[in-house]
Amino acid sequence: MLVKVIQFLPAIVFFAAFKLTNNLVMATAVIVGACIICSALEYILTKHISKIQIFMLAAVILFGVPTVLLNDPDIIKWKVTVINLILASSLFISQEVFKKLPFKYFLGDQIKLPDEAFRTFARMWMVFFVFASIINIIIAFYLPFLFNISEDEALEWWVDYKAFGNPILNAFFAVICGFILIRKYPEAFNEINQDKK
Repeated sequence: MLVKVIQFLPAIVFFAAFKLTNNLVMATAVIVGACIICSALEYILTKHISKIQIFMLAAVILFGVPTVLLNDPDIIKWKVTVINLILASSLFISQEVFKKLPFKYFLGDQIKLPDEAFRTFARMWMVFFVFASIINIIIAFYLPFLFNISEDEALEWWVDYKAFGNPILNAFFAVICGFILIRKYPEAFNEINQDKK
């Protein structure tokens, strides 16, 4: 549980730093430092760093360091879009090119579903990741034109979206996917409940 809290801390620190300074470059410098510290703490506590934490640390460094060095807040705004497109591309290449089932690899031990269900699940997430990447571009760069608001207001909207909107959107879509799978394959989830008893 403590590790999960540590993994969420950089996002909270980023949000707080921006609200206190109203400076996206400064908040980006803070999240880069926070990610490095939290990754080190995770390693100290568990003797390893999770793959998702390594991925997030790499993404924050890749987009955060140039943002700070070039003093260009637009660079960090691309992070959400690029990560979503990487995830969509990874699912597509794994499943459609190499004919592997990535979700079966990750969830197959916990949920017994037919291969077609895992295939459909991955395709749903591919579409969602592309959708989320487009939403981020709109919020990051086009709000002043769409809603006739100032650049500062648009920046605040984007920070709020990055801190809360994007994670909520991901969670909401995960719930929808879970609901669809439960409705279509109730026997798989009945087996999970029986195993827990």
